[in-house]
Amino acid sequence: MALDLRVVILSVVVVLIAVFVLFYVLDGIIKVMEQCEKDKSLKICRTGTLPIAILMMLLIVGGLIVIVNITAYILISGASGSVCEI
Repeated sequence: MALDLRVVILSVVVVLIAVFVLFYVLDGIIKVMEQCEKDKSLKICRTGTLPIAILMMLLIVGGLIVIVNITAYILISGASGSVCEI
């Protein structure tokens, strides 16, 4: 059973968007950490707010990884499915 071209294209688009946002969020975390090392007077660099912001960003990253894994599973399971004839 062949996969529908629309399903494959949509899956690739979803994965590309998720990976792009994943790199964007991780880049934002790195930039904030570098900025906090240089200037401790920023609002986000206070003791209580930085770990919460990083935790929220990491939750977003985890969600994007789940999206990529689910999309890959759908593609793999759809390609190996067989039609049972009676």
